[in-house]
Amino acid sequence: MAVKRNLFPKGTAKKPLKGGGSSTEIDLRAEFDDFIFGGGSSIAHGSTFLLRKMRRGDDGKLISCPCVDKTTYEPDTEDDCPFCLGEGYFWDEEKIIGFSGHLGAEGGKANRLRHIAPGSVRGEFKIFYFRYDTDISYRDKVIDLKLDTEGTPVVPYLRESIYKPQTIIRYRSDNGRVEYLAIYCREDDAIRVDE
Repeated sequence: MAVKRNLFPKGTAKKPLKGGGSSTEIDLRAEFDDFIFGGGSSIAHGSTFLLRKMRRGDDGKLISCPCVDKTTYEPDTEDDCPFCLGEGYFWDEEKIIGFSGHLGAEGGKANRLRHIAPGSVRGEFKIFYFRYDTDISYRDKVIDLKLDTEGTPVVPYLRESIYKPQTIIRYRSDNGRVEYLAIYCREDDAIRVDE
């Protein structure tokens, strides 16, 4: 027999779970959407990013660009290939709404200038949060767009930084349902387009 439990005193959850039932547990997907896109309880906090999805053939393998050298299997990065921009594979970009922040060891950016012992590594990450249904793999890229002072992407779109996912975590609830994704990307691996 399943035990019903309340996570909040006196059943003060904001919304019941979709699909009916009398549960007082919050629906994390709905709360995430309210936070990112805005809703009855909050204003929108999401930002616009690009998701660079690598194209795959019918066999599931990445589709190589013609600029890839047949001997070294490396893309032509010196001539700025107009098809893949040095990725080595064909890709498509789609606009995506999410939320990002910085995460670092020893206090992150606040301690960036603090001296560390020789041989130590300071790994700072940028973390992106996306909806549960975002289709992303380790070969894909997350791209920061140049924004104006109001947070709106500058048109025409300008890429600012390109991040390669290091860790993709699908956060799940009690029954294993994916609620949202967190994508960790190393700051020192990011490609700065203006450099």
